Amino acid sequence: MELRKRVPDLRGWGAQHGRSVLEIAVGGLAAFPGCSSVIAGARTPEQVRANAAAGEWVPTAEELREIVELL
Repeated sequence: MELRKRVPDLRGWGAQHGRSVLEIAVGGLAAFPGCSSVIAGARTPEQVRANAAAGEWVPTAEELREIVELL
């Protein structure tokens, strides 16, 4: 299944946990062992700030497991 079809599931998970899809994407990817960086595109200074803030969230092992199960 295409990952973009899982976005509604991720939005639902995020709503339950107080996280945006951007936080789930950036923070979740960065939490994987061996991931040294996440490259996120931005067109505006606001998007750059949002991307940087999203990277500050570090999911717990349980949260990361739940996210992986959704995907």
